[in-house]
Amino acid sequence: MSDPIILLVEDNSDDEFLALRTLHKMGFKDVRVARDGREAINLLLGDEGGGSLPQLENPRFVLLDLRLPKLDGLEVLRKLRGDTRTRTLPIYILTSSEDPHDKEVCRELGALGFLPKPLTVESFGAALDVSREPWGGSRHLSEDW
Repeated sequence: MSDPIILLVEDNSDDEFLALRTLHKMGFKDVRVARDGREAINLLLGDEGGGSLPQLENPRFVLLDLRLPKLDGLEVLRKLRGDTRTRTLPIYILTSSEDPHDKEVCRELGALGFLPKPLTVESFGAALDVSREPWGGSRHLSEDW
Protein backbone atom coordinates (compact mmCIF):
# COMPACT_ATOMS: atom_id res chain seq x y z
CA MET A 1 0.00 0.00 0.00
CA SER A 2 1.30 3.44 -0.90
CA ASP A 3 1.78 6.32 1.49
CA PRO A 4 -1.16 8.71 1.82
CA ILE A 5 -0.85 11.89 -0.21
CA ILE A 6 -0.83 15.18 1.67
CA LEU A 7 -1.26 18.55 -0.04
CA LEU A 8 0.56 21.55 1.39
CA VAL A 9 -0.57 24.89 -0.07
CA GLU A 10 2.11 27.43 0.84
CA ASP A 11 3.76 30.27 -1.09
CA ASN A 12 6.54 31.10 1.38
CA SER A 13 9.62 28.90 0.84
CA ASP A 14 10.74 29.12 4.49
CA ASP A 15 7.31 28.08 5.81
CA GLU A 16 7.17 25.34 3.17
CA PHE A 17 10.53 23.96 4.33
CA LEU A 18 9.48 23.95 7.99
CA ALA A 19 6.09 22.35 7.26
CA LEU A 20 7.68 19.66 5.08
CA ARG A 21 10.23 18.90 7.79
CA THR A 22 7.45 18.57 10.39
CA LEU A 23 5.30 16.36 8.16
CA HIS A 24 8.24 14.09 7.38
CA LYS A 25 9.06 13.80 11.09
CA MET A 26 5.45 12.73 11.63
CA GLY A 27 5.80 9.99 9.04
CA PHE A 28 4.03 11.61 6.09
CA LYS A 29 6.28 10.78 3.15
CA ASP A 30 4.23 11.79 0.09
CA VAL A 31 3.66 15.53 0.42
CA ARG A 32 2.79 17.53 -2.68
CA VAL A 33 3.13 21.32 -2.69
CA ALA A 34 1.00 23.94 -4.42
CA ARG A 35 2.46 27.44 -4.26
CA ASP A 36 -0.69 29.43 -4.98
CA GLY A 37 -4.45 29.04 -4.66
CA ARG A 38 -5.09 28.48 -8.37
CA GLU A 39 -2.54 25.63 -8.46
CA ALA A 40 -4.24 24.01 -5.44
CA ILE A 41 -7.65 24.17 -7.12
CA ASN A 42 -6.26 22.76 -10.35
CA LEU A 43 -4.62 19.86 -8.48
CA LEU A 44 -7.77 18.99 -6.54
CA LEU A 45 -10.60 19.91 -8.92
CA GLY A 46 -8.94 20.17 -12.31
CA ASP A 47 -8.79 23.16 -14.61
CA GLU A 48 -11.93 25.20 -14.02
CA GLY A 49 -12.08 25.86 -17.75
CA GLY A 50 -12.61 22.14 -18.31
CA GLY A 51 -9.23 21.54 -19.90
CA SER A 52 -7.76 19.09 -17.40
CA LEU A 53 -8.81 16.59 -14.78
CA PRO A 54 -7.73 16.67 -11.11
CA GLN A 55 -4.18 15.46 -10.55
CA LEU A 56 -4.63 14.58 -6.87
CA GLU A 57 -7.55 12.42 -5.95
CA ASN A 58 -8.36 11.63 -2.35
CA PRO A 59 -5.47 13.23 -0.49
CA ARG A 60 -5.48 12.35 3.23
CA PHE A 61 -5.68 16.06 4.14
CA VAL A 62 -4.73 19.57 3.04
CA LEU A 63 -2.67 22.15 4.92
CA LEU A 64 -3.85 25.47 3.50
CA ASP A 65 -2.20 28.86 3.95
CA LEU A 66 -4.69 31.75 3.95
CA ARG A 67 -2.53 34.42 2.31
CA LEU A 68 -1.83 33.09 -1.17
CA PRO A 69 -1.22 34.66 -4.57
CA LYS A 70 -3.67 34.28 -7.48
CA LEU A 71 -6.50 32.94 -5.28
CA ASP A 72 -6.46 33.43 -1.50
CA GLY A 73 -6.89 30.58 0.95
CA LEU A 74 -10.43 31.52 1.97
CA GLU A 75 -11.56 31.37 -1.65
CA VAL A 76 -9.77 28.03 -2.09
CA LEU A 77 -11.59 26.73 1.00
CA ARG A 78 -14.94 27.98 -0.35
CA LYS A 79 -14.37 26.30 -3.72
CA LEU A 80 -13.33 23.01 -2.11
CA ARG A 81 -16.36 23.01 0.18
CA GLY A 82 -18.62 23.87 -2.74
CA ASP A 83 -17.63 20.82 -4.77
CA THR A 84 -19.03 17.37 -3.95
CA ARG A 85 -15.65 15.73 -4.60
CA THR A 86 -13.89 17.74 -1.88
CA ARG A 87 -16.74 18.79 0.43
CA THR A 88 -15.56 16.45 3.22
CA LEU A 89 -11.81 16.64 2.54
CA PRO A 90 -9.99 17.31 5.84
CA ILE A 91 -8.48 20.80 5.66
CA TYR A 92 -6.29 22.48 8.27
CA ILE A 93 -5.55 26.19 8.01
CA LEU A 94 -1.87 27.03 8.37
CA THR A 95 -1.38 30.75 8.91
CA SER A 96 0.14 33.56 10.91
CA SER A 97 -3.18 35.45 10.86
CA GLU A 98 -4.89 36.21 14.15
CA ASP A 99 -7.87 37.83 12.43
CA PRO A 100 -11.03 36.64 14.24
CA HIS A 101 -13.03 37.00 11.01
CA ASP A 102 -10.66 34.57 9.25
CA LYS A 103 -11.08 32.06 12.05
CA GLU A 104 -14.86 32.38 12.01
CA VAL A 105 -15.11 31.93 8.23
CA CYS A 106 -12.76 28.93 8.30
CA ARG A 107 -14.78 27.32 11.08
CA GLU A 108 -18.05 27.94 9.22
CA LEU A 109 -16.56 26.35 6.08
CA GLY A 110 -15.60 23.24 8.01
CA ALA A 111 -11.84 23.61 8.42
CA LEU A 112 -10.62 21.22 11.12
CA GLY A 113 -8.17 23.59 12.75
CA PHE A 114 -6.35 26.91 12.64
CA LEU A 115 -2.64 26.15 13.06
CA PRO A 116 -0.02 28.83 13.73
CA LYS A 117 3.11 29.12 11.61
CA PRO A 118 5.63 27.66 11.78
CA LEU A 119 4.05 24.22 11.87
CA THR A 120 5.44 22.03 14.64
CA VAL A 121 5.03 18.37 15.50
CA GLU A 122 3.35 19.38 18.76
CA SER A 123 0.79 21.77 17.24
CA PHE A 124 -0.11 19.51 14.35
CA GLY A 125 -0.13 16.40 16.54
CA ALA A 126 -2.65 18.10 18.82
CA ALA A 127 -4.77 19.06 15.81
CA LEU A 128 -4.77 15.48 14.54
CA ASP A 129 -5.74 14.15 17.98
CA VAL A 130 -8.67 16.55 18.26
CA SER A 131 -9.88 15.94 14.70
CA ARG A 132 -10.05 12.18 15.35
CA GLU A 133 -12.59 12.71 18.13
CA PRO A 134 -16.25 12.31 17.25
CA TRP A 135 -18.14 15.50 16.43
CA GLY A 136 -19.33 17.17 19.56
CA GLY A 137 -16.26 16.14 21.58
CA SER A 138 -15.28 18.43 24.42
CA ARG A 139 -11.69 19.10 23.31
CA HIS A 140 -10.80 21.98 20.99
CA LEU A 141 -7.61 22.97 19.16
CA SER A 142 -7.32 26.18 21.09
CA GLU A 143 -9.32 28.34 23.43
CA ASP A 144 -10.33 30.71 20.63
CA TRP A 145 -10.92 28.17 17.86
